[in-house]
Amino acid sequence: MIYPQEQIQNLKSLEDSSPWREAKKGWRVETLNEEQSDREFTFSVVEAEINKDIAYECGSDDEGLLLRVCIEGSGKISTGGVSQEYFPNMMVGIQFTKYGKIKCHHTKGRQKFINFRFSNAFLNKILDTNKQDLRAGLVSMIFENNRVEGETPFIIREFLRNEERDIAESVASPSVSGSAADLWFQSKAMELLAQWAYSDSRERKEFFCSRQKRAVLERVEKAKDYLSENLQSPLDLNLVAKACACSPHYLSRLFAAETGMTLSLYLRKLRITRACELLSSGRLNVSEASLEVGYQSLSHFARAFRGVIGVTPSQFTRKI
Repeated sequence: MIYPQEQIQNLKSLEDSSPWREAKKGWRVETLNEEQSDREFTFSVVEAEINKDIAYECGSDDEGLLLRVCIEGSGKISTGGVSQEYFPNMMVGIQFTKYGKIKCHHTKGRQKFINFRFSNAFLNKILDTNKQDLRAGLVSMIFENNRVEGETPFIIREFLRNEERDIAESVASPSVSGSAADLWFQSKAMELLAQWAYSDSRERKEFFCSRQKRAVLERVEKAKDYLSENLQSPLDLNLVAKACACSPHYLSRLFAAETGMTLSLYLRKLRITRACELLSSGRLNVSEASLEVGYQSLSHFARAFRGVIGVTPSQFTRKI
């Protein structure tokens, strides 16, 4: 769900200390690079002993990636209809969207976790050079901007490696301050991304479940790419499955599990999203846009358009 600017003010930020004020003496909620002005990346730490479960909702006025490193305690993080539990020595990577909600739940007991929040603009700038080597799911999230309405966001949970834990622990207790802090925090941001974001950096050390998850994400990305490149063609499940090197039944099942929608629904939303872009540009009329995105029947196009956008193509163009 997308929230307008005024409503996002009612949601807490990840660095909001108010949910933790009932914790036992000695709790800490801190934005670590508070002096950074452009907010391309934000690091924060929470340390607390809580005598009951805590649950709250966060919001963001930007889009990007959250990496939560859990040192102690456990909890659950949810957004876009998907949830992921985490435990000590785990890291969760989750995509956040502009004005979207992130729900956080923390269980009773000792908690210590570090949040690394990166904007898409920063990720695009830092990871552009070798983006072909990024782990599955990140390329489309950062660079392609082709996520359709209702699609399940990127989310992954993994065991924390020693290198990643060392970075998180050092950030939680910065060794520099003053003028050197900006450069030091940026170096830590790039160090963590170098460890986590590239598929080959984890190749030899990842557990079987992580390798299996990566293979699933790679197939889903291949299916998305195929549908995007063959937008005008009727959906042929056998051809899509062949491009993904798996059976049609298996592809249908894993695509629905990862994106929250069937291949046919994804293609429909992808087509209508492209049609909206074409109509908004003013270069094509409704009939031309319909043909451009693969609809031979104007009535079928109008029905699909209204089902996705909520208004007819003609009503949409009148609002432009």
